[in-house]
Amino acid sequence: MKKSTCLSTFLLCLSVSISLPAQQLKFDLPKSKYGLPVVGDVRIYEKIVAADPDNELVDMHQILPDAQYDVTYADTTNFLKRKLYPTADVFMRKPAALALRQVAENLKKQGYGLVLFDGYRPYAITMLFYEEHGDTTFVADPRKGSKHNRGMAIDLSLYELKTGKRLSMPSAYDESTPRAYHSYMDSDSASLAHRTLLRKAMEQVGFAIFPWEWWHYDFRGWENCFTYDLWFDAIRKANKKIAKGN
Repeated sequence: MKKSTCLSTFLLCLSVSISLPAQQLKFDLPKSKYGLPVVGDVRIYEKIVAADPDNELVDMHQILPDAQYDVTYADTTNFLKRKLYPTADVFMRKPAALALRQVAENLKKQGYGLVLFDGYRPYAITMLFYEEHGDTTFVADPRKGSKHNRGMAIDLSLYELKTGKRLSMPSAYDESTPRAYHSYMDSDSASLAHRTLLRKAMEQVGFAIFPWEWWHYDFRGWENCFTYDLWFDAIRKANKKIAKGN
């Protein structure tokens, strides 16, 4: 997969320029209260996707229709015990989405499928997590933003294709204990083997572990990507508009 070509979000100024063959596209990115430039305007999103299609946030239901979806942030089973997402959607930036599809194809040959918990996360939710949780071991610092905000991170697990049963792991999803760490070894052998299986499949296509969460993987090149603060319906409508324009 080619190296990500999206523009850096770590800009000191508000003005962002995208070089195009026949024109120079200029627009402003407002900063959050923590000083981070974010794409919170759907019109800007449409422009950056038109400039570079890799900036598109892709609906994973279209990419991976056979995956299981368990978006706890769309109900009350998450760590904050309240509904945070209006819909149970999972989006990812296009290069990461296509890489994850390759993971699914590789695992299918072994009899396994993917369980998706979360992908792209609006920046507003990252601010909420930080302001209510505070510990940046398990939540992102809003001054830097999350890989999830860039559409370059995925929270996931595995299930058995034959039975549809989810595979055991050393901890529950979103569990803030040492059992969630990749270094944790005081678990049953099956759970440790499942964690290793997932890790090998993800690393094979360019994802990297987050040491403190067995379910969280970051795709290469995330450092150079925009931070988004758009909700799923707005993204979906914008993508349809962009597709019609093409």
